[in-house]
Amino acid sequence: MNTNPRERSSLTEAVARVFGWLRNASKRIDKEYVMLPVAGSDPQYRERVYCYELYHHLRTRWDRRFPFSLCGEIDKRNHAHIRGKYLTNIKPDFLVHRLGWMDSTSNLLALEVKAANAKDTYLRTDLRKLTALRRKLTNAEHEPANYHHAILWIYGLPLEYWPDVRSKIFSKSTRDIKTSLIRCFLHEKAGKEATEVFWE
Repeated sequence: MNTNPRERSSLTEAVARVFGWLRNASKRIDKEYVMLPVAGSDPQYRERVYCYELYHHLRTRWDRRFPFSLCGEIDKRNHAHIRGKYLTNIKPDFLVHRLGWMDSTSNLLALEVKAANAKDTYLRTDLRKLTALRRKLTNAEHEPANYHHAILWIYGLPLEYWPDVRSKIFSKSTRDIKTSLIRCFLHEKAGKEATEVFWE
């Protein structure tokens, strides 16, 4: 990323604030949004329901003076600059960015959410998408415009199960996945703050 030291410091501070808001929001999500009660059936994971509740709690904590905006499920079809392998027609769960801008300091964070029961195939798909958002974006002047950070966010998964999930992710080809560019958080259960986990 072609940014000067002052810009990098500013972006790092901004990301740290968003991480704090994410952690705070996660512990405020009630259990019915983690496992949705369903008439005539057992409770079920419903990613959209969870994401909307996470978004709600994030928005209530968002500082209006913060220079980046929070957006959910922006449809990137026909976007002038977000196109190519793993990028065309994407709809990231959350983006934190400066609306209407496309440069090395405007795209702060991309976040993809998955439930604990998500298939490892879908987890790898999201990891490829996040890797591309961190490595392959350019603007009209062909200058880098990559996202500064990316998160894979898994909810409903107990911490002790993470090694098994991680092993399944890496059990098949991880071509075009760069986990060093992506942080992973587990939100184990309602009322508990999300925890960062690691790839090794």
